[in-house]
Order: sequence, then C-alpha cells, then structure tokens
Amino acid sequence: EIKRFPYSSELPLKRIRGQITRLAQTTASQTLNTVVCAEGYVAPARLGEHTLGASFDFNSDDLTPTAAEHAGNLQMLEEISMDLVARLQADALQPETLEGRAAFRCTSPDYLPIVGPLADTQAFAEAYSALSKDARKTPDIPCPWLDGLYVNSGHGSRGLITAPLSGELLAAWLDNEPLPLPRAVAEACHPNRFALRRLIRGKT
Repeated sequence: EIKRFPYSSELPLKRIRGQITRLAQTTASQTLNTVVCAEGYVAPARLGEHTLGASFDFNSDDLTPTAAEHAGNLQMLEEISMDLVARLQADALQPETLEGRAAFRCTSPDYLPIVGPLADTQAFAEAYSALSKDARKTPDIPCPWLDGLYVNSGHGSRGLITAPLSGELLAAWLDNEPLPLPRAVAEACHPNRFALRRLIRGKT
C-alpha cells in the first residue's frame, strides 16, 4: 500500500515471504508458557496448537504453504530445542501432512524500520544537491517536509518488538516532543535516510 501512495512510492520497501507451521500440543508440550527463540521460534499452545517458524523466502510470491518449508521449520525446531522436539513428538511428523500459513513481511534494505516524517523527494534532492559533491557540507536549508505526512513501516520479522517503540517515536515526531530513544537511532530509522544516501552516492 505504501508503494502505491505517490508521496512514499520511492521508499525502497521489499517483501519477504515467510511460512509458519502449526503443531498440535501434547500433554508434554502444554507446559510451555513462554516463546522460545533462536534462529526461529516456537510459541506456547493456543487453541490446542503451537506456532513454529518462520521461514524466509526472498523469491516466491506464492502464498501457498509448502512441505519443504514445513520441513525447514521442523529442522529449525531441532536447533531451538531437542527437548521440545521430543515433547511435540516432532521427529514422527511428516511435513506434507502439516498445516500452516504463509504471508509477506514488509522490510527495508537495511532491515531497520522506516519511521518519521516524509519529505518531498524531488525538492529534497534539489535542496541538498550539494551533498552529491561533498557529503560533509550540509546546506543550511529547511527540509521540504510534506506537511502532516508520516510513515511507520518496514518492521519485517521483528514488528512485535519494534512497532510499539516506533509508535512512541512517531508520536514524538508528531507532537514535537523529546524523542523516546537516542537521536542516532531515530535518524537510523528516518525515512529520509534513503534519499540522503542516494544523493551522497550521486544517484539522484
């Protein structure tokens, strides 16, 4: 949706397919009461099922779950905890019989969220064109903000962690309040970072 909106269409967002696997809880696994994370994760049972995942597929646009990714998720479970493999009786499961769900993650090239006010891309490139010749000389020119337009996106696979704090950051931008995290972190997540990098690299 953000890519279809004219004022944010140049943000370099990309989507990455991910698949989760649902495993039936067992008497032994139902005692799990916290999410266990490593390269992947396994969550406590909800409505009689554990959620395991998630895969990363940079090339597929198909949202049909595959047995191959179920198998990959089971392998990930082995790396997380062999105890959970035993509790879930996962070594006896056949990937082609499993159920799950696939969806797309929205992420950025540097895998950081995109949070903050948006500038007019063309006006920004013109106002700060001097940076393409010398990145150390920032012109003393007000940024051509798009009045009232802010973005909060690109959270990828870490949205449950980054989205709440990003909401606080966005509120601070909106109300001109002190930022809730170090300015360096806020700037690392700023939407303008991509336009700035293009200018410095001479790719306007």
